[in-house]
Amino acid sequence: MRLKNSMLVLGMIGCVLLVPGAHSQVENPESPRKSSVKAAASAEPKVAGSLGDIFAQINDQAAIRRAGLKAELLRRVQVTVPVVVVVKDAKGYLQAISGWEKTVRFPVLWDDGSVSSREDIARFVRAFKPEHVIELAGGSEVSWVGDRLKKQEIFELVLSKAVDEQKADWKATLDALAQEGIVSPGMVVTDVNDSAWPAALALAAGRFQPISFIEKPSSVYQPMSVSDADALERAIERAAQATGRSWEEIGDDIDAITLAVNTGTMIKSGSGVRDRLATTDRIGRMDSNGTGKRWAWCGQIIGDQSRSVYQAMCALFLSIDHAFIWDGYSSAQPWAKYDGTQAGEVLESAGLAVELNDQPRNTLKDWKFRMVKPVGQSIGEDGSSALFLMNSKGASNVFDLPGAVDGRGKPGHMPMFDVPVALHLVHSFSLQHPMNRDTVGGRLLERGVYVYAGSVDEPFLEGFVPTPAIAHRLAGSLAFAAAVRFDERPVWKITVLGDPLVTIGPGGRRASGEIKLPGSVHLERRYKDRLKAEDFGGAIADLSLLGRDEAVARIAIALMKDKPQAFGADVALLSIPSLFRAGEYEALVDAYERLNAMGQIEPLMQDLLWLASPYLLTRASNDPAEQSRIEALLRANIRNKQKIQDAEDLAMHLRKRSLGSAVGVLESLRPTLSEHQVKMLDRAIARVRK
Repeated sequence: MRLKNSMLVLGMIGCVLLVPGAHSQVENPESPRKSSVKAAASAEPKVAGSLGDIFAQINDQAAIRRAGLKAELLRRVQVTVPVVVVVKDAKGYLQAISGWEKTVRFPVLWDDGSVSSREDIARFVRAFKPEHVIELAGGSEVSWVGDRLKKQEIFELVLSKAVDEQKADWKATLDALAQEGIVSPGMVVTDVNDSAWPAALALAAGRFQPISFIEKPSSVYQPMSVSDADALERAIERAAQATGRSWEEIGDDIDAITLAVNTGTMIKSGSGVRDRLATTDRIGRMDSNGTGKRWAWCGQIIGDQSRSVYQAMCALFLSIDHAFIWDGYSSAQPWAKYDGTQAGEVLESAGLAVELNDQPRNTLKDWKFRMVKPVGQSIGEDGSSALFLMNSKGASNVFDLPGAVDGRGKPGHMPMFDVPVALHLVHSFSLQHPMNRDTVGGRLLERGVYVYAGSVDEPFLEGFVPTPAIAHRLAGSLAFAAAVRFDERPVWKITVLGDPLVTIGPGGRRASGEIKLPGSVHLERRYKDRLKAEDFGGAIADLSLLGRDEAVARIAIALMKDKPQAFGADVALLSIPSLFRAGEYEALVDAYERLNAMGQIEPLMQDLLWLASPYLLTRASNDPAEQSRIEALLRANIRNKQKIQDAEDLAMHLRKRSLGSAVGVLESLRPTLSEHQVKMLDRAIARVRK
């Protein structure tokens, strides 16, 4: 596979970039002083010169800023071919990444056939807005098989091709760049037998980072031991030393570690219940248990191949140009330090479009009505993602906003994201169990968050960098993992999942180019052929991956009206996410009723039905037959992990007509509940009776 007419020689680029002046200020979250982002931005001079010259100027900046500025600079010199390549296996992925040429690249997404995988791909495509989406049916001559050493050899071979096909060894390419003064601010660490290896390959190639291979600790997802964490840190320090680059201080060559490994995201640091620390806050700090100084900021990539690739491609190819803010705190101290309105003003002054939800429209009721529509829809430009800043209270499986009682904000109430999202969440325990979708963090990751700062345990409010400071720091070009951490504090409980070098700055330019993939298929052509052949399920599947929700909605509505026999359970399952995003909620109900028994309990389908329920119940209030239909559908699909909350929402609506029916919905749950849940049920019934 080759790209035509798109070659770019990195060392010969002439760049015109905005590099902040040497005395620009970045807000210190531990200081009451504030800086003016608007003033700093207006004073930033345009600097012309070679890439090495600009890297040298970055080294004159404050140490905390250098990693973000270098990462942003490397993104700006990237030339993106506006084509998304979808692969289905490791062979296809290796072939696609081998086709990258120095700074000329294109996004590659991995479709494993799951609903969540296809949703991630569609979400990325809607944001990236490519000219074409290509599915790679074949694969490279290299297979991802063999023992650990064989896979490392394959990995490094593909990495070498991606960074410079003219050199046989990626190390020679990076050394040549370093001779010109061009040194990436990070390093990548992975285990080739771990499912996150594809993200490691993309981020090493995409950011010109050295790669290091480890054997991950045996504990997966559970708290790591202190000894395992210390051993991991020592292995990473040895790898940093082996690069030949400076690494022991913040502000030197290596300031970021991407840990692309599915291992414990927290560390059990003692015998107490609360003795838990974030793995990514410990890694990058010297000495046992991270008691020494910090030398790098860490971010961790977890998940299967499809999800890890999604996180990497979002970080490399999408810019953050709009923000969604939900401030669930009061204006009293100490909550006012986390004010979303202040954060929104900072981001607007930095050029981001902002949707702000603050007092008095920040209650749980406001939340539920807002989440009828996807977040981030039709705001950004081509290649844009969203920044989501949220403040709430609660635990791993509840979030409480003003007006909430008994943990009525549940993971299933989390929004659908129209585009990928970078998230900072002030909320205790949100990432305690990130691979569990029935937690706040797990559901947010499932919904499309690609880099996430949140807590693995109870950090207390002061453990979070205040939200306005987060906005200042990101606007000041700090790398995400640096922006969300206090400058000088001991290891604590805030973790970063995703690429630590994400910034909100713009990406590089797009250039036309032709990508030739043996056996590949253009989805634009295939969906048309499938429509002609009346393969409506196949056509809708392709249109969904193309991000064409309005087209899917039109086809689905037409089929249900004119060819109902062609709109079976499989077609309905494919159509419902697009019907939701297109705002066709009545058609969503029609499609839901056509699902089979398994489809109706598919987690995403149930979430979409309930997210649309505030609109559906309000809309049907003047039509008794339609109202009964929707009420029956909701009652039949009360979600297992939030039974009381869903039932209470439905009962509050039913009591307008029949208090007995309303209470009956809740009482029907009693035989299925634990003793603690029964107490919650009784309180819910009391609220309904008021």
